[in-house]
Amino acid sequence: MVQSITSSQPVASPIEIKGTASLKSGQILFGKVNKVFLNQTAEVQVGHQKMVATLDIPLRTGVKYWFQVQQPIEGCVVLKALDSPNLNVSGLKGTVAQLIAHLGIKPEPAATKLAEYLLTNRLPITKETFQSAFQWLKAADSAEVGLPVIKTMFIQQLPFVKGVFDALYTQSKGEPFHKLLSGFRQRLQDGGAVTGTASKLMGVLDSLHVAKQNQLQQIGLQKLVTTWLNSDSTPEMKSGAFSLLQKTGFVPKGMTESVFLESLMDRAEVRSGIPENSAIDKLHQGLQLLSAAKGGEFAQVEEIEMAINRILNSHDHEKAKLPIDIHSMHGKNISAEKLTPLAFHLLQNAFDEAIATKAVGGKIEVNDLIGYLNMDTEQVAESKGKAAELLFRSLNKPPEAQYARINEKLVLSHVLAADFQTIDFTNGPSVAHRLKEMTKILGLQLEHALINLPGDDMADFPNDLETLKPLLLKLLNEQIPAAIKEMAEQILNRITAQQILSQEYGPIQNLLLTLPLNLGSTQTDLTLQWSGRKTKEGKIDPDYCRVLFYLELERLEETVIDMQVQNRIIKVTVINGHGATLEEAAGQYLDLLRENLGKMDYRLSGVSFVNPVYEKERDHRGKPISFSEAGSYSGVDIRI
Repeated sequence: MVQSITSSQPVASPIEIKGTASLKSGQILFGKVNKVFLNQTAEVQVGHQKMVATLDIPLRTGVKYWFQVQQPIEGCVVLKALDSPNLNVSGLKGTVAQLIAHLGIKPEPAATKLAEYLLTNRLPITKETFQSAFQWLKAADSAEVGLPVIKTMFIQQLPFVKGVFDALYTQSKGEPFHKLLSGFRQRLQDGGAVTGTASKLMGVLDSLHVAKQNQLQQIGLQKLVTTWLNSDSTPEMKSGAFSLLQKTGFVPKGMTESVFLESLMDRAEVRSGIPENSAIDKLHQGLQLLSAAKGGEFAQVEEIEMAINRILNSHDHEKAKLPIDIHSMHGKNISAEKLTPLAFHLLQNAFDEAIATKAVGGKIEVNDLIGYLNMDTEQVAESKGKAAELLFRSLNKPPEAQYARINEKLVLSHVLAADFQTIDFTNGPSVAHRLKEMTKILGLQLEHALINLPGDDMADFPNDLETLKPLLLKLLNEQIPAAIKEMAEQILNRITAQQILSQEYGPIQNLLLTLPLNLGSTQTDLTLQWSGRKTKEGKIDPDYCRVLFYLELERLEETVIDMQVQNRIIKVTVINGHGATLEEAAGQYLDLLRENLGKMDYRLSGVSFVNPVYEKERDHRGKPISFSEAGSYSGVDIRI
């Protein structure tokens, strides 16, 4: 069944449709003259279709000719008989040879293969489209992948241009989308492109959660630090985050929060190389003041607070100690207990400013701040690895696992939910919201946003320009290394292919969506294919539609879920090589599924589990082809 959904099996092509509306001027046909009438008209049979056409010269009944479609005269089809070359027409090979000769193409193997494919699939042929397709296939690294793409372009009547071919060809090659995205992010991170656009792209890719392990390695420790410092964190969260920082080794084991903050004051010696007026500079100046306060340079805590506020408001260090009469007053050493809250406040401000600067494309200072808090670079690298490991364990271990205390679990869950947005698949609205957000992040709605701009209102449009597709387009116009450019083009083609294949065909609305997905520590692609008729309002009819999910899972491997809805009656087919095991495991949930569907006014007619091997034996169609390899809706069979 999977094969019947996704294969490029022969379907009705434009020249097989009853009538002649689909015939195009210049198109070449191979047909037989059945009957000859008066006024040079005749019944001509092309494939299984018959038509009455005006002929340019008299022809003999029962003889096969090559015809070329001419401009119609008064609504009638006009066919020009082409001179048959002196070739022995014997089966398909002879017909192919004649076609190539008519087109004036050099009879090389690649041209022969293309001509044979077009004739076998009864696709329309003109000299222009043949030459274009021939050039695209020669430049492609696999004609076997490219030929079905040519067929898709004809059948779905897509613009026959190179951009459409490139998009569908990249889609059909079937390389996992999440691997393309994570590989691209790694290239950008390695310094292949250092433009502002590249920095924004890395942020967008992070929001898609590509290369999660790498992400956790890069920012997991940072998230623990910022959770500890966040003013919105509960006391339990703050203590949990600080405890986790101790577990990573970033904070020495056994060192309390107050002792750690005091150690920062004690280490606030004069340093060089700190950018003036940066977040680190302000933090350093503030800690120096607190260190001075411990030595008795200030009489009261309020005076220090005033000085620190001057620093945070971008005044220089010397002015921060004004007025002079305050600076000249020496009192008793102020206790660390009174100074550590001020040190904590300085840290909060420094990280808030650095994160805000990064968000608007500025210099990334967060890692520099991490390095300021712990100058042992080897220890920081080790702590990053341990933080990532703790987050991964939180993803994979059950809640009752004893590897973390309750307050630590709260922090780990919060970081994963807030910064990696793991999808709760038990919550339908949550899943729907996340899928919509990801389509926006990919930039799939860019053209829609452009078309629907209300007048000159551009207020929200800049947000649409900060998504993946427009940023890729912008990057391709910049000076970037060839390897980066090639990867950017591949990703852009994959996004464009989804848009091309998500079109309306008569009363049927099609949707193809492929998204990178993280399931625990495993990365995969989620492909959603939706086909259904439209309501009078132009929306998808929820009473009659078909939805297919495709997933490549770590243990279950290739998994397809085919859901058919007819008159709000749902039939689900799960296609997987472990069908029997899945059926046994799912048995306990079927009543719950039936009950919840009933609450939404749907009725479940049944859930079946199919092993693809049995399907192969039944229809002898070979191994199922994944949606990403199919690249076409041409084989989808919707019976409504």
